Amino acid sequence: MMNAISLALTKPMGGAPAIPPPWVPDVNRYMPAATGTRWPAGFTQTYAAGLNYQCSKLFFGSPDYETNDFLIPFVGFGCTEGGLAPQETILPNADIAIDEVFFIHPNGTEYPVLFGGNAAATVTASTGIVYGQVTLPSALPAWSVFGIRTVWHGTIGQTYIGGYRCQRHRGEKYWAATDLTSIRALALANGASTPTRDTFYNTVGNESNSQPLAYGPAMVLAKGWDGRPVPMVLSDSLIERQEIAATADARRNMGMWLRWLDVRDPVWGSIIPLVMGVPGSKSVQELATSATKRWAMIDAIRDTYNGGKNIWTFVLDQSGRNDNSATASTWSNAKLGLVDRVKTRYGAGIHVVGVTIIPTMTASSDSGRTVAGYTVPALWTTTLATVNNTIKASSRYAKVIDQLLAFTADTDPTKSPAAEMFPLGNVVGHPGNQDGVTTWDTISLPASVPNGTRIIFEYQPGLWTSRTTYDRVDNGDGTADYKVIEIFATNVQDNAALLAHGMNLDVSSYVHPVLQGVLRFVSRLPQSEKLKFYP
Repeated sequence: MMNAISLALTKPMGGAPAIPPPWVPDVNRYMPAATGTRWPAGFTQTYAAGLNYQCSKLFFGSPDYETNDFLIPFVGFGCTEGGLAPQETILPNADIAIDEVFFIHPNGTEYPVLFGGNAAATVTASTGIVYGQVTLPSALPAWSVFGIRTVWHGTIGQTYIGGYRCQRHRGEKYWAATDLTSIRALALANGASTPTRDTFYNTVGNESNSQPLAYGPAMVLAKGWDGRPVPMVLSDSLIERQEIAATADARRNMGMWLRWLDVRDPVWGSIIPLVMGVPGSKSVQELATSATKRWAMIDAIRDTYNGGKNIWTFVLDQSGRNDNSATASTWSNAKLGLVDRVKTRYGAGIHVVGVTIIPTMTASSDSGRTVAGYTVPALWTTTLATVNNTIKASSRYAKVIDQLLAFTADTDPTKSPAAEMFPLGNVVGHPGNQDGVTTWDTISLPASVPNGTRIIFEYQPGLWTSRTTYDRVDNGDGTADYKVIEIFATNVQDNAALLAHGMNLDVSSYVHPVLQGVLRFVSRLPQSEKLKFYP
């Protein structure tokens, strides 16, 4: 593969044909080796009676090279999401007792992950980090999907922190029981998730109204690296959170940047990043007060397991959107200040690639159906333009990726994609019994509609409404029955016109692209932009 990468030609956006530099392997260096891992974040949860032994079964994608020796850290802290992110102040009130962890090979064989030779480990609340290790009897094939099954427990009434929303369509599970014997039996049977651990599917909220968060590995590292670039990403929700659970791809990727990085391009290759941020992260709060534990951990891996070599090769700065300010210099200085702190920590000579910032729509006259209907205030037009020009001109970056044209609407490059850009055909018949009183939660659509799509349809002439799909059953006739999260009694005309949203309405603004907007971005940002990852 290295020869193919080094010899193939491509034409980067706005440049001449280029040959990527050859990769230099270092097969004894631990590097990120799993797509879709997440830092614990969001909110703590409480062990309930009869449910204080828990087990998560999660599946991840491996790199596009063989791996064999895995290093899997688990942590005892979580990050805030939203205004204070990524401060590491969401903490369990007791240690997390890990009973056992297993690595699930694609062939179904489970191998025990050991902590210093032991099956169990205790993760100290707030400060704890434990490192599990497993060496497979033979190399894991490139581009595999493997699993990590984690069993942990606590005392009833104590709290714990998780990070993963299980993805049903990928076979992920979350069980809870009263003791270790019972939780092992649930895992062996591999039945449905425990109902109390499988509520509010595909929904983000707090402990009372969000899909529950399962505990699992903070990251997965492995030896076998073939030398391809590995970014340490300074990130916010645009790395992943535009999607929640139901739309994840086969390798657990969600979001604009994780999906784009993992494209298996024949020239530029797929890339598994080290993601440092969480939803809501602000540049000004990263690597500052109460946001250093993740950084201390990756540096400890460098020094303890990697002989002084980092688990990344360059920095990709996608952050900055949440630092928005009416004063352009305040906004851009917050983003650039984080780059300064990273360079102070790792040396001024590190290779840093910047990313411009996309706009936010603050209102829509038609619920996100048309581009023209969006409202974009000066903060996200003239002020944002000034900030993006500063990013593109800054000497702090060796290169900059301008993501705006890949993301924004062709008809108005200051606005996000809208539903009119994603026609899906028509609703099949009409849902419910059409009395306008009885609620319904299933709608028949063309089977080509991807699961998890946020749809909008013309339920009566000139009137539109939206739903979020989260599960589907194929009817075998070109249609499928989709479950929807929003349950109302809407009276729908026959064969209503059907579109897919490009953006989600987040409380009062259109902040996050949803599935079709994400996939459009991935298809439009050239893979040749990965050339900028090389010094």
